[in-house]
Formats: sequence, C-alpha cells, structure tokens
Amino acid sequence: MTQVLDREQIAEWSAQKPQRPWTKKPARLQAWIAVAALLPAALVALIFMYTDIPGPILLVAVYFPLQLLAAGIAAVATKGRQGAADSVIIVLAVGATLFSFIILTSVLGSLIARGLEALWGEDGFRSSFLFQNNVYINPSTPLEYGGLGHAVIGTLMIVLIASLIAVPIGIATAIYITEVRGRAVPYVRFFVQAMSGIPSIVAGLFILTVLIVSGAMNQSAFAGGLAYAILMLPTVARTAEEVLRLIPEELRTGALALGSTRARVVLRVVIPAAKTGVITAIILGVARVIGETAPLLLTSLKSDQTILNPIADPIAALPTYIFDNVALPYPGAVTRAWGAALVLMILVLILFTLARILGRDRLNRFR
Repeated sequence: MTQVLDREQIAEWSAQKPQRPWTKKPARLQAWIAVAALLPAALVALIFMYTDIPGPILLVAVYFPLQLLAAGIAAVATKGRQGAADSVIIVLAVGATLFSFIILTSVLGSLIARGLEALWGEDGFRSSFLFQNNVYINPSTPLEYGGLGHAVIGTLMIVLIASLIAVPIGIATAIYITEVRGRAVPYVRFFVQAMSGIPSIVAGLFILTVLIVSGAMNQSAFAGGLAYAILMLPTVARTAEEVLRLIPEELRTGALALGSTRARVVLRVVIPAAKTGVITAIILGVARVIGETAPLLLTSLKSDQTILNPIADPIAALPTYIFDNVALPYPGAVTRAWGAALVLMILVLILFTLARILGRDRLNRFR
C-alpha cells in the first residue's frame, strides 16, 4: 500500500527544526558546573595576587587539585557517584589540553619576542641579518653588522642533499613492503624500525668514522646531508608505508584487470592516489632532521663564510649557528641565536606550506 503525502504536510515537516533534548541541561546542573569551574580559578587568582608563588606552581600544585575536587563534588551532587569518574576524566583531559596550549604559547611567544630583537631594530627591519655572513665580525659586534645568510644557505643545501638521498629510498622501501611483498619484507621492516631508534649523534659518528676519518670525503654539506639522510630515511619509509596501505585494493585489482602491469599500477595508480600522503611523509622526514645539531657538529662543522661547494669545505647551518651563539657570554650573540631560531621556524613553515600547496594542486589534477 502506497501512502501519498500532500505538499503542505511535506513543507510543514521540512520547516520543523530538529530537537536535541540531550543538549538542554537542568538549571541545577548548570549552576554546579559554573561553581565548579569558577571557584578554583577565583581562589588561585587571589593566591597569585597576594603571594609571591609563581604561576606555574600554582597551576600544577593548587589549581588542578582544586579543580578535580570541585568537579568530583559537583558530579556527586548532580549525577551521583557514577558521574564522579566521568567528571574527573573530563577535567584531566581539559586541563592537559590547556596546560599543553599554555606551554606551546609560551615557547612560541618567547621565540617570536626575542627573535624579533635580531630581525628588527631602531631603524626598522635588519635585512643584513638575513643576507650577510660573519666573516668580519666577532661575538661582541653590534647586531647591525653580520648575519646568518651563510647558515640559511648551508641548511638548505644539507636538507636538500638529505632529501635527494632519503626520499627515493624511503618511498621505494615503502613500495617494496606494501606492493611487491617479497620474501625480505620482514627483514626490511625490522631494519627500518631499528633505524628509527638511532640517536642523532650515532648517525654523525657513523659518517665521521666511515667516510671522514678514512679520508673518503671532507667535512662538508654532503657529509652532513648523509648523516641527515640516515635519520630521515626511517620516518619517510614508515609514513609512506602507512599511506600506501590506505589505498583501496580495488584500485589495484581494477587496473590489473584492465591489463596493466604491476609496475604501471604502482606508478600510474597507487602513487598518484597517495601523493598527498607521500608529501606528508616527506614533510615529517624534513621536520625530523632540520633542527638536529649533533650530526652537523661531527660532519659539516661550521664556517663564517658563505660556502656554495657542497663537498669541499666545512659549512655553517642554522642549528650549529644557534649552538655556537647561545652559549657565548655576550647579549648580542644570544640575541643572534634567538633570531636564528625564529628564522629556522619560519623556514620550516615556508617549506611545509609550499609542499602542501604543490601536493594539493597535483592531487586535484589527478582527480
């Protein structure tokens, strides 16, 4: 039997707004929530105003326990004992989120505030800090002279060399594990997981003892790139492997059914479908190594000059530039270190943004 509905009834039903009774809280529950949220904050604010106890200590030692106690009391008063555990978990989750946000905001705020002292002076923006090197200055030289242009070039060269080595090998490893599925897959996966736990100093020591001490190469950008590639490879391989596993099996079987070879399926179907994820793997690999200092202290050393030859001489990089200046007993040198840290963060942000934009454009073309 078919039921026919008239247009007026359909229009009436369409105009109705969905009711969500679970979102309506009783006034008593709302009052308890307000008291439990505001009372601990008010007490901590009073203690902070009339005592000399530091704010972080009050946050951890006073506010969180009071908030847990207040949330438990409010839960027992409104929902009974069964709601106390839920309230405690919610308070812990929200408190951990706020604590992490405060710490992150504090770090970024300090980095931006102190880093801008090197990039911005009384006369405006200091372009010299970005483009000059430190050949003719010393640690006590004013900030108007010298800069980290040579370190920026060195960082880009080292990361580029590491990416050219680690990215193809990492993606090929992921393809072997997920697509080829040969007999050596367990051993390859084991070595990739073992490499992911290697300390950064060990990678630098390996390149130092095998290639530099033996005389095969000099301490240079290429040696630093090799050390970075050892650290970057497992991150790229493991992330790309997880991304390739997300590609539906129907795409592979459909391409094979149309007569494509396994290699063509991987190159023309699987890789384009996973291109955004592969770019994410590259981004994570770069993020893993771009701030490492220990490998560069053993492989690329440092320099005050602008070096463009990647295999001839020692070269400066932003991590080693920060390491050298932050420990000097000169305020100007410490400010240079903060400025270099800010430039490193901006450089990483630019690289990641460009990678994301390129990945989205190519994915849209594929679709």
